[in-house]
Amino acid sequence: MHDTIPVSEIMVTDVVTAPPDASASHAATLMRDEHVSSVIVVRDSSPVGIVTEGDFVSHLCERADLGRVDLETVMASPLETIAPDTSIVDAVAVLRGNGLEHLPVVERGHEADATDGVGESGTLVGILTTTELSYYVPHLAHRTSDREHHRPQRQVRTDTLYERDDWTFDYRGEDESTVSVGDVARFSKAISDDDVEAFAEITGDTNRVHLDEAYAGETRFGERIVHGILANGLISAALARLPGLTIYLSQESSFLAPLSIGEQVTATCEIVDDLGDDKFRIETTVSDGDETTVLEGDAVVLIDELPPDPALEGDAATAD
Repeated sequence: MHDTIPVSEIMVTDVVTAPPDASASHAATLMRDEHVSSVIVVRDSSPVGIVTEGDFVSHLCERADLGRVDLETVMASPLETIAPDTSIVDAVAVLRGNGLEHLPVVERGHEADATDGVGESGTLVGILTTTELSYYVPHLAHRTSDREHHRPQRQVRTDTLYERDDWTFDYRGEDESTVSVGDVARFSKAISDDDVEAFAEITGDTNRVHLDEAYAGETRFGERIVHGILANGLISAALARLPGLTIYLSQESSFLAPLSIGEQVTATCEIVDDLGDDKFRIETTVSDGDETTVLEGDAVVLIDELPPDPALEGDAATAD
């Protein structure tokens, strides 16, 4: 679970650096020779700025003589940094919130404010980029939605065999019969102890962290947790209730946080791309009762037309 993994476990420790009085051409040469996309500008081992490939493409290309341009005059500063014990989840939030692709990792002294992500205090110990994070959160580059929608709630024909009173489904879209970009579906239910035990029996995944309280209490989670794939199954439940017959083509998920047994769990599916030929890309999240995101990812689905309603056909035959 990503909220238990610190960035120190995935960051690059061999950081390419240069002093503030180095030239921009020197930084460009370092990027080329070291095969990196950024150079961290450091003063007395503390990071004070950054120069990236994007800087050269966007504005440094207009400079006539990069050999006479000091990095201190063109670097991005003040610098957003994170601590080595920052979780992957929090690192993603910093990147997204600031529109960044590079995050220097700084070890701060006891006198520094551990919550202050900006400033020159501390020693550079690594760098985290969207490249490293893409191995753990592969959909990071795709996610663009803020999930703020004002589409009306719709009643859709749900071709599920049965429903339960403690399950809830909400669909907001352009209309009741088709899907379109911007539509959002949510399915919610509590995942009980019986659900976890049944899932373990059905799948054979009897990992003790899901079933043995004493054992789980000695792990990093401190308690039994829901199987990640069981939580992922709620996404399938939401997709099954979209207008039309939804056929899974692919699912890419990252498990961000553990899910406690007994939590009310909500899967949210937002249609973000029309891929053509009745195929759609859908951003997916699963959150717990505190609205903490425990899982997120992307799905691609094919949506066929629904077959005739058997119940309606039966009624018609009876009427004849």
